[in-house]
Amino acid sequence: MNAVDFYQSSPKYIRNGRVDYNRSKTEGRRKDNAFISIKIVEEAKPLIEKYFGNLSKRYSTYGGLDTALSKGMIELRKLTGIDDITFYWARHTFANLARNACRMSKDDVALALNHIDEGHRTTDIYIARDWKIVDEVQVKVITILRKLDIKKIKELQKREQLLMSA
Repeated sequence: MNAVDFYQSSPKYIRNGRVDYNRSKTEGRRKDNAFISIKIVEEAKPLIEKYFGNLSKRYSTYGGLDTALSKGMIELRKLTGIDDITFYWARHTFANLARNACRMSKDDVALALNHIDEGHRTTDIYIARDWKIVDEVQVKVITILRKLDIKKIKELQKREQLLMSA
């Protein structure tokens, strides 16, 4: 979930153990309004309980939250020794782990990221979204993350940086 969506979050987004919302970045550009349904995993429950519906009370604007998150990311970098931890990095790492470590298809990774494939736009008209696919991608990535230690995460980050610069 992007920071702006977290800022705009509300307990009404929570239904049947899932967060159902329209992704702000692309909702006005898509027929489905960029709707996505994400299963709430154990690690996310305390954050959702504490912050959903409360961030706009704590920060007057999304920019204030973004500044606070940036400061938090700096602290995470210090604690872990992992350079360049950002929200974008986390999303990028999720996608890389899903595809390369979990061997999920690119289509399933795209669905989990709430991306639309222009090449499949017509086919997508005929196929109902199955959030269980997103759940499967999420479970596989989280299973790997639970097993990783900091050294492995640093190695992954270095590998990703090498691939991006190649």
